[in-house]
Amino acid sequence: MAKLSFSSWFAHYPARLLGGLGLSLACWGWGELGSIAAAHVVKIQDSGDILLTYDPPAIAEHQAIYESLASNGFFDALVDELNTDLAFPQDIQITFTECGEVNAFYYPDYVEVTMCYELLEQFIYIFGVEDGTDGFDDAVIDASLFTFFHELGHALVHQYELPITGREEDAVDDFAAVMLIDIYGDEAGLLSGMWQFESEAIEEQENLADLPYWGEHSLSTQRFYNTACLIYGSEPNTYEFLIEEGALPEDRAERCPAEYEQKSRAWFTLLERFWQGE
Repeated sequence: MAKLSFSSWFAHYPARLLGGLGLSLACWGWGELGSIAAAHVVKIQDSGDILLTYDPPAIAEHQAIYESLASNGFFDALVDELNTDLAFPQDIQITFTECGEVNAFYYPDYVEVTMCYELLEQFIYIFGVEDGTDGFDDAVIDASLFTFFHELGHALVHQYELPITGREEDAVDDFAAVMLIDIYGDEAGLLSGMWQFESEAIEEQENLADLPYWGEHSLSTQRFYNTACLIYGSEPNTYEFLIEEGALPEDRAERCPAEYEQKSRAWFTLLERFWQGE
């Protein structure tokens, strides 16, 4: 796997504008689901919402991350849009907090997603962005967004009782990519997710004897290539640089448009009962 620089990827798209999300699940392909689903799908009762909390940290190193999340309004606006466009059988709590470890979790018993400041801190360090510098707010969002949708994917699989085949971890990676490609259109968050897998893959390759072949997750190298494939497959002309810079082998790239179409259609089909946007 070729090691690309984070900055080289991000040269391919403009900086995110924090002031305007421009987010609408109906703006891309899901608008079609409203008319399709109304004809033949029984919708569920909307009895819940996503609830969002930012816990004040006890550790000074996490204060800037907390303040950025709490003040920039990005995830608040994102959650408002998700609550408008999707019906939930009960509330789903999402909490940004300290965990004492680098991780993120979905707890089915509590219907709660936990996003750890430690994980965001690690990814921000990888991005090479420091507190107080230009781009810190963007780095906080980029460090969070793919994992946010990955863990939300677990919550939806559980709450909607979705008939996932294969490993759930792979399926919710696909969910995160599809949301960021088709619905949100956030290239920074999307490519950041791929970059995160590559950084983890490099660590794995340094400790081959300790690789968790038995684990529920695919290896980070596999997750990197699978995500790169979906990104390229969504718009081959736009993401040709993934091949040119060695992030995606041509043999795999040939199949990526079909893989992207399959994953995108599958998630739209799974979620149409729960769609309530116009």
